[in-house]
Amino acid sequence: MKTNRLTRRALLCAIALVPALAQALPPDTTEPMGQSFAEPKPAKSLRVAIVGSGSSHDFPKYFLGTDSETLKAAGDIDVAATPNLAEALKLMEQADVLVFSGNHNQYGSDEFQKALNKFADDGKGLVFVHAATWAHPWKGYNDRFIGGRTPSHGYGEFKVTVTDKKAAITKDVPEFFDITDENYRFQLNKRAKVDVCCENAADQTDGPIPSVWVVKDRKAKIVCITLGHAEEAHNNPAYKQLLTNAVKWVGGK
Repeated sequence: MKTNRLTRRALLCAIALVPALAQALPPDTTEPMGQSFAEPKPAKSLRVAIVGSGSSHDFPKYFLGTDSETLKAAGDIDVAATPNLAEALKLMEQADVLVFSGNHNQYGSDEFQKALNKFADDGKGLVFVHAATWAHPWKGYNDRFIGGRTPSHGYGEFKVTVTDKKAAITKDVPEFFDITDENYRFQLNKRAKVDVCCENAADQTDGPIPSVWVVKDRKAKIVCITLGHAEEAHNNPAYKQLLTNAVKWVGGK
């Protein structure tokens, strides 16, 4: 047991120095990763906190690992990622943008929901990815941040269509692209105020399904992206471009 603890501690220390090693963690971990933002903050840079953990997805490998590398490659973006609630709350205090993908019940806690609403009320940017757009039972969450709910999904290769080619979020994204992913059957609230930017091909529905949209919040810039189940999605060039564009737009870049 002592050896296992030492090995795990060494791994976590390495992860703090090399974020790509987050991919070696268990898919459902909520352990701290020890990542932090650069001090002092580089001029003209965005601090982006990536938060996600839970079930049915490999959060460390893709949402925290691959997406971190995607954003860092875009330049002038400082990224710190974690599946841990306490770390998330600390990073959110310093971050300009939050990329949230979790479905763990810790995110339904009053502590996290209060911090999330404060983050938005402070006028900071939020990007909600994949599992974050699910039909969560968290009071007020889906209404304010998502504008609807995802009750089910398919899986396979499907086509995504850019419906708003003038939006900053779809800049340099092909008008049509194929992706292998979970096809989220998102349901938009009738009263939700959103601008849909992309749609998935119909899957057991009467028509196309919103897959990327802007939620018109009174204080914060919010983008939702239903794409992103596993490797095929996170390494898809169009997904990478959408994520990067979304982060820069909500961050005011």
